Amino acid sequence: MNDDILKIFAHNVKIERIKKSLSQQELAGLTGFSVPYMSNIENAKHNLSLVNAYEISKVFNKSIDEMLQRQD
Repeated sequence: MNDDILKIFAHNVKIERIKKSLSQQELAGLTGFSVPYMSNIENAKHNLSLVNAYEISKVFNKSIDEMLQRQD
């Protein structure tokens, strides 16, 4: 497992969630995932599936590839 990829995705999820003024609970509701699961993703503690990464990316109108790019 590449921890750097998880950390980048986690960081981008948090950044995009904040940009959209969403709480973790609201994001969880939009994706159908639990709040603890979303928290684990944002803290890079969960190696999520490609399908779940896609579901999260869709909420932000981003591709998975965009969610894996480093942002400042």
